[in-house]
Amino acid sequence: MALHTPTMLLMIMVVSAVTGAAIAVIAYRRHPDLLLWSTALALHGLGYALYCLRGLIPDFLSIVVANMAIAAAFALFGEGLYRFQARQPVRWLLWLPVPLSLLGFSLLLHDQRARFMLAGLLVSAQSLVLLVTLWQRRRVTPGRGQYILATGLTLVLSVMLLRVLGMFLGEVHIAAVGDSHPVQSATFVISLVGLLLLAIGLVMMNQEHAEQALQNERGAEQFRSQILELLTSGLPLRQVLVAMVQGIERLHPGMLCSVVLLDRQGRHLAESVSPSLPDFYSAAINGLEIGEGVGSCGTAAFKGQRVVVEDIAHHPYWADYKALAARARLGACWSQPILSSGGKVLGTFGIYHREPHAPSPADIQLIEQSAALASIAIERSREAQELKQSEARYRCLINSANEGICVVQGDLIRFANPKLCELAGYPENVILGRSFLDFVHEDDSDLVVRNRRKRLAGIDGDFKYPVRVLTREHGVRWFELSGTSFEWEGQPATLNFLTDITDRVQMEERVRQFAYHDALTGLPNRRLLMDRLGLAMARHKRTGQHGALMFLDLDNFKPLNDRHGHDAGDLLLVEVAHRLKGLVRESDTVARFGGDEFVVILGDLDAGEDAARAHAMSVADKILSTLSEPYHLRLPRPDGDHAVIEHHCSASIGVALFLGEPGTEDDCIKQADGAMYQAKQAGRHTVRLSEPPRKAAPVQLQA
Repeated sequence: MALHTPTMLLMIMVVSAVTGAAIAVIAYRRHPDLLLWSTALALHGLGYALYCLRGLIPDFLSIVVANMAIAAAFALFGEGLYRFQARQPVRWLLWLPVPLSLLGFSLLLHDQRARFMLAGLLVSAQSLVLLVTLWQRRRVTPGRGQYILATGLTLVLSVMLLRVLGMFLGEVHIAAVGDSHPVQSATFVISLVGLLLLAIGLVMMNQEHAEQALQNERGAEQFRSQILELLTSGLPLRQVLVAMVQGIERLHPGMLCSVVLLDRQGRHLAESVSPSLPDFYSAAINGLEIGEGVGSCGTAAFKGQRVVVEDIAHHPYWADYKALAARARLGACWSQPILSSGGKVLGTFGIYHREPHAPSPADIQLIEQSAALASIAIERSREAQELKQSEARYRCLINSANEGICVVQGDLIRFANPKLCELAGYPENVILGRSFLDFVHEDDSDLVVRNRRKRLAGIDGDFKYPVRVLTREHGVRWFELSGTSFEWEGQPATLNFLTDITDRVQMEERVRQFAYHDALTGLPNRRLLMDRLGLAMARHKRTGQHGALMFLDLDNFKPLNDRHGHDAGDLLLVEVAHRLKGLVRESDTVARFGGDEFVVILGDLDAGEDAARAHAMSVADKILSTLSEPYHLRLPRPDGDHAVIEHHCSASIGVALFLGEPGTEDDCIKQADGAMYQAKQAGRHTVRLSEPPRKAAPVQLQA
């Protein structure tokens, strides 16, 4: 049965164009390797479009250019396949059919039978090349896409060979490309099916490759996590390196890996960790002096840069190395120097292949990451050895220190020296593993946390500061806390020094108390009073609220001193201070100005002057009433008992309102003092309000 050939040509053209466009959309940003194949499908569609225009355009275009486009499409299929396989393509073999099409179809422009045979042979040859390329990497390429692609190519190869054979034997006669011959119809149908399989296979191969890459990435991430766990477990270096090498070989079948360490002087290959390489190979390279041409490992260590030997047998290395590699059946080797954090060569990481092999960008990334991981392992191991050697010396110094020392890591105490246990009053097993904040007063916890974060972040600053520590036997004690950030067993931590400064803090507190407070009553003295009055004035100027200052003088104080002595007078002053503090708010200030004089600062009375005045006078009346109540003073007697003295005392109070004029503290006190003397002159036991000073009237200048 013969199908309508022009329709088949049109279908192939449309399928090529549509699948090419669809693959281009898929390839955009996600699968760039598919762009070559989408271009190939576009060229394939162009060739069949020129076939469809036979008779409407020059024969050179519809025959020569059309076949060149199809040959170029197959060449691009091959380029894309080689790129997908991360191999260098054999370009002359892929692209040779293109000039052959130009030459052959130009010469056979008027020989239909010869052109059909030439087209069939060229397509068959190119299909065979692609099949061989797939076959060579069948064990490495993941998934079923390669088999679908191979099925499509096999169908195209088979039908082309059958058509060429039939025409060669004279069994098939096709006069023109548009003839509806059964063989021609079968050719186009199978070509169409093969084209569809080709497109499906290409897309599946890329999708499966992406999935495999994602799976490999997850496996690599899990592998790196496992290696990092081994690094923190304290295992011997060789055991860690063996696990690393074997893990990479499991993730990348076909690779043979090794780590070669240099000696301490960095001049010889000292130790080889290569479980998959023959023992004689590892033994032969151990002890070799590094240098140019001393194998890939010796050269990479000597030059401090990656060395890639794609084909050991044909590389200009010294003969002994090539003979050794041939005996071990090694065809290619890539060696990456393992560098310390300071740039010193510690060894090399090598990847071997049985056959000659060029590294892909992914291979280069793998060997660089592996060398970096090996560097971490080697440095950690050497640091651990050095740490063990010096730990005994440092522990002796720390244990004999005269201040508390502890290591805090993740908020937990990991180490405490004997002095710290002594100061805290807890044995070591109680302290270790507990949060450092468990021993810090709750009011100082935020300060400790903030400063610790700054230390760990590397922020410069003075991190020596006092904190309160909860000790077992002595309660709350003041300690000076200082320290620095460092690494403890490979993890960030802080080294803290604690010195008991309780006696010093208490002494400083007593000094501050004497400097700013009255020793007898504990009230603020004149110095602190003036500071608070200045702050109050500044605040009231900002808020617009009135305040008041009261100046009090006791009316019947001197007779008590004269009759019962100064001890009785002191008891009276203490009781007066107590009553005054109970009559005002905590935000207000009660101060002893001197002798039997007291000052009260009332803040935030009211914005209106009248309301503020009324409020202040109300408080003054309460104070006057309370201070006039009888006092029962307990005086000690020589026999150890107490004599109770009842005393009646009143006060004269002067009140001055202020709105807030910083720098006028003395004026305010003078106004209140003046009002107090007015109260004295008015018969005592009374309150007088100071009138604000009147502003002078402006002077009228006459001309």
